[in-house]
Amino acid sequence: MKAVVIEGPGAQATLALREVPDPRPGESELLVAVRAAALNRADLRRTANHFAASDSSRPLAIAGVEMAGEVAGMGAGVQGFRIGDRVMAMAGGAYAEQTCIDHRLVIPVPESLSWQEAAATPITFVTAHDALLTAGQMKPGETVLVQGGGTGAGIAAIQIAKLKGAKTVFATAGAPEKLARLRSLGCDVALNYREDDVAAIVNRETAGKGVDLVIDIVGGSAAQVNIDALAIRGRIICVGRVAGVNATMNLDEFSRKRAHMIGVTFRTRSLEERIEAVRFFRADMLPALAARRLGPVIDSEMPLGSAAAAQERMRANQHFGKIILRV
Repeated sequence: MKAVVIEGPGAQATLALREVPDPRPGESELLVAVRAAALNRADLRRTANHFAASDSSRPLAIAGVEMAGEVAGMGAGVQGFRIGDRVMAMAGGAYAEQTCIDHRLVIPVPESLSWQEAAATPITFVTAHDALLTAGQMKPGETVLVQGGGTGAGIAAIQIAKLKGAKTVFATAGAPEKLARLRSLGCDVALNYREDDVAAIVNRETAGKGVDLVIDIVGGSAAQVNIDALAIRGRIICVGRVAGVNATMNLDEFSRKRAHMIGVTFRTRSLEERIEAVRFFRADMLPALAARRLGPVIDSEMPLGSAAAAQERMRANQHFGKIILRV
């Protein structure tokens, strides 16, 4: 099969379309014929941190972690699936014609979704749903600030927050043309973090209270803004680090607010924890997704062989929504 392989170490790593052996599903796995894959920030980190092994017996590093496709085979222990079923999932080796994934981690693709939309859904929407409802414990009537509203997870968080009854959703983006698009997704107050005093506007619009919940996909310089915009006993959920992994913040103000800060990632979760996050999303959100009450925004689509150019577009922050690779 054809797959995009990471070659070379660290800063010298490149992406190359190669012929590689077809994968074989394990006992509890599905073999999926990939129709589309979606880019994520994690893809950039994996490329940059790749270690080029000299041992040719080691498995190839196939890029990508999010895809949609059709079931093409399955292990002996899998039940409840048929060849040809449309599925989407967080799956390693997604930039390829085929990949394998534990059957408990896949989500059925509603007929109303295209392959591109399906590929853009699993990581962004499961992550946003988990951040808002499991980690963030959002309740109807609360106010929410989404830092990084133009990212895939940010777009998902805005829609899920409104669907779940948030009173006011604030969201930030770094370009004026993106603000109208945030509003079209249900954002009540769209802010340009390069030009606006985000915390001051949030506090003014909430009569000095601040927001109950911050979903932070920016990291870095957003840390102090999050605290300044937060209500007493508010929650900050750290999802992404687009602006950097290091931050400076006023711990006295953090303590005065009696704030809670929680980190969210799937990298350190057990299989059982990931299965539970997917199960909760399926039960809670799949009907709304099928009815198109919410859904991903597609920025652009490129062929599988243009994966390097697609990652450059993401690295330059030129996109709004998800970048898709057509397989």
